[in-house]
Amino acid sequence: MIQLENISGLYKRERGLDAYFPMRVLIIKEASGFLCMNSGDYELRPGRVFFIPEEGIIRLEANIKSAYWLSFTSYLFIEFLQQHPDPQAKNLFLTLSYKDLDQNKLIKMVNLIEQLKKDIKLKKDISLLSQYIYLFLGYASGLDVMLKVLTPDEMQQLLRFRAILEQYFRSERTTGFYTEGMGMSTKKLNNFLESILGKNLLTIIKERLVREAEELLINSDYSIAEISESLGCGRVSAFNATYKKYKGISVAEFLQGAKIEN
Repeated sequence: MIQLENISGLYKRERGLDAYFPMRVLIIKEASGFLCMNSGDYELRPGRVFFIPEEGIIRLEANIKSAYWLSFTSYLFIEFLQQHPDPQAKNLFLTLSYKDLDQNKLIKMVNLIEQLKKDIKLKKDISLLSQYIYLFLGYASGLDVMLKVLTPDEMQQLLRFRAILEQYFRSERTTGFYTEGMGMSTKKLNNFLESILGKNLLTIIKERLVREAEELLINSDYSIAEISESLGCGRVSAFNATYKKYKGISVAEFLQGAKIEN
């Protein structure tokens, strides 16, 4: 689901740059030359991150001293969009775009990419590896500044927590399950989450469940009863009550609003 490699050397535009997966990102540490696409030629600069759409052959006319070539599945990008409903996120790979990172941001980015590379080699679970992609996309695109303020230890703890949450939020709601997985006391875990995300554990779990429910309500053919069961809510009445308590509107009102928007 994820391909990551270091690239360097002289590149001529006659030869395309291959990728295993459709979502493609080029991260420049040090290089000169151009990224060549049908839409034009784009200058390579230190700290420039290119978000490349699925269509089109990628060619380089460049002398690359150090860069990263990253590709990943569309599924991971869809999961990222669930976490970032901002319209800018949806447009990230719509056409070729790029962001320029200053030296401090580039250092943070390189540290994250290097850790991802190590964990890929260690064959860590995809639930953990995918969190790197979400954090990377949010930070590199400017949609999420979280990485800017995290220490390396905090970053690892956050990635671990998100991986556990994504794997188990449908079935595990107890604080004890997550504190055991993180190796922290309830107080320590909640303090950590409050300081990083501004929310406690139970709020984060509820938000994740609601986000999943809304995604299924809009984009799947499942009935409300089937969605309720898949999310461990039991009866439809319990699911409706929980949703309304959290969102302030009923499931029916949410669906009506979604139809109007579409």
